Amino acid sequence: MDLKELEHLAELSKLKFSEDELKEFEKDFTSLVELADVVKNANVTGERKLNIIDMAELREDEVKESTPVDVLLQNSPIVKKDSIVVPRIME
Repeated sequence: MDLKELEHLAELSKLKFSEDELKEFEKDFTSLVELADVVKNANVTGERKLNIIDMAELREDEVKESTPVDVLLQNSPIVKKDSIVVPRIME
């Protein structure tokens, strides 16, 4: 995927990136597309066993500080009372 396509995707997503960020993202996005191709072409025919993790091996939940609301909302085109406003699609 080239920079022009990434700029178009960013515009559609209403995200703003600097030229340097787009160049860096180009590498990451190319890797993701390549990984998606590997998954898409994986042979998944036949019977497979499900690997179930022993519940005792899971880590404990940890309470961590989350991202500040203003940072989360900075790319949203319309914000009202610390919420993202989206068009109604159902009556």
